[in-house]
Amino acid sequence: MTVTCQRATRAGLACAAALWLIGLADPGASASPGTAQEPQVFRSGASGVAVDVNVRDRNRRPITGLKADDFEVLDNGVPQQIEEISYAKRPIDVTVALDVSHSVTGVMIERLRRGVTDLMGDLGREDRLKLMLFNLRIMRTVDFTTDTKLVGNAIKAATPGGGTALLDTIAVAAASPTASDRRHLIVIFTDGADSSSVTSPASLAITAQRSRATLAFVLPATSLPTVLTSSTSTSRTSTTIIRGQSFMTPPRPFDSLFQDLARDTGGQIVPAAANADLSSTFRQVLDAFRSSYVLLYNARGVERGGYHTLEVKVKREGAVVTARRGYFQ
Repeated sequence: MTVTCQRATRAGLACAAALWLIGLADPGASASPGTAQEPQVFRSGASGVAVDVNVRDRNRRPITGLKADDFEVLDNGVPQQIEEISYAKRPIDVTVALDVSHSVTGVMIERLRRGVTDLMGDLGREDRLKLMLFNLRIMRTVDFTTDTKLVGNAIKAATPGGGTALLDTIAVAAASPTASDRRHLIVIFTDGADSSSVTSPASLAITAQRSRATLAFVLPATSLPTVLTSSTSTSRTSTTIIRGQSFMTPPRPFDSLFQDLARDTGGQIVPAAANADLSSTFRQVLDAFRSSYVLLYNARGVERGGYHTLEVKVKREGAVVTARRGYFQ
């Protein structure tokens, strides 16, 4: 596996840290043949930029049939001309990172196995899945594959235990390159705890910004016995309404980091009840990612290099837009 760090800046240092972290993975973990030639920089050419954009109505239903003229893209505040637009057409690479630390029971391993293998059944003909299992270190990786049995056996064979190197794992997943003609979704299932990472939240944020991937977090929650009518939060707990059912999420030290990573990359956070159907939860994440537009434009009127802020608007009443907030060039 090769990751290219191009600048001696804080972003470059974050990338270098990710290179070192890859060495923490199990020596027996599979490498990534065929994908190492692409530097991990968010762009499609010398000045070309690809932006994933999810557009939904007020009821969270995808809005389809939009044209280039329906979008407005601002790159560092400068309007850009969209050269090409596609919807749900590009092949998808899905990286699933599963926390198998001491908090994961044997029953949970089986639910994760079923959830991930069912997710593979939802992939398209050209889509692929990569599996990462982690606790104190990345204990096993199955490279991008369509072999459901291989992935299922790897999860089934996992032995839960130990602490959690969560931030290190996210950094490795985000820094791992993928082909530029494929979209990349990273799904992290975790209780949100971290006991051993060397990656700092600040360096992880930069690594995610440099990545082309979209980050989604599936975080377990506990179902409440009472019915709430709106989302609430306190210093001790936060409550989320999902499909009419309310869930209490215990406070996590990195909740704000997860929110920033999801927003920066155009991803999402999905709470799941302790007994939730993980197949349905993973499918929800994949469906949201799949039903997105890809906008291509050549950056004009902005300086090359550095971090570029992005703002995407849709000329449609009631449209809710989710897109990454910037990229490094």
